[in-house]
Amino acid sequence: MPTKLLTVRDVADRLRLSEYTVRQKLNARQIRGVQDGPRSPWRVTESALEHYIRKNTR
Repeated sequence: MPTKLLTVRDVADRLRLSEYTVRQKLNARQIRGVQDGPRSPWRVTESALEHYIRKNTR
């Protein structure tokens, strides 16, 4: 089964953050994401989002 890739909007909705804040976290490598090029949109795997949530909820 292929890995589902989430958009910045998907991640923002799940974390209840703004898209701007999610992009900041991606650029700071707090959330792992991938881009095809420097101007390509960010994509985040489900597992990377789950990892971020586990790491940041206590």
